[in-house]
Amino acid sequence: MRVILFTGKGGVGKTTTAAATAVRAARDGVKTLVMSTDPAHSIGDALEIGLDGPESPTQVEPGLFAMHVDAERVARESWRGVQAYLVRVLDGLGMDPVMAEEVASLPGAPEVVALLELREQVVSGPWDLVVVDCAPTAETLRLLSLPEALAWHLERLAPASRGFWRALRPAAA
Repeated sequence: MRVILFTGKGGVGKTTTAAATAVRAARDGVKTLVMSTDPAHSIGDALEIGLDGPESPTQVEPGLFAMHVDAERVARESWRGVQAYLVRVLDGLGMDPVMAEEVASLPGAPEVVALLELREQVVSGPWDLVVVDCAPTAETLRLLSLPEALAWHLERLAPASRGFWRALRPAAA
């Protein structure tokens, strides 16, 4: 299994290069998924197919599948339940309600969604190759640095008690 990330400033040809790489690999017999985390939704245009449906791979041609991860939408829809759970846990541990709300409103939720979808496709997908058409550089840097940033924020915002970390572990998982 290989993962290739195409990233850079907007307009430099990331999407075109990602699409061309995926098409070439599939035509060489490599079972390939090209997925986009770019809010521009242009991978479907490059492949001349519609990807406006649910976040699941769509077959483009034999051996080539494509998907667009609408991370903003998925984060909005799915984070509400997680956020409510975290606020309850933090409140139960004695954290100030305003601070609990701030900690629970995870910055970078769309990036988490994109990382989780990439992980899901790598771990459970039938792919030999996953080509990722990343969002422009700033968004991609946030995506790739998210685990480190979350650890930093949690260390500074959360009370340093074993009970807190033990209670938060299921939510983090």
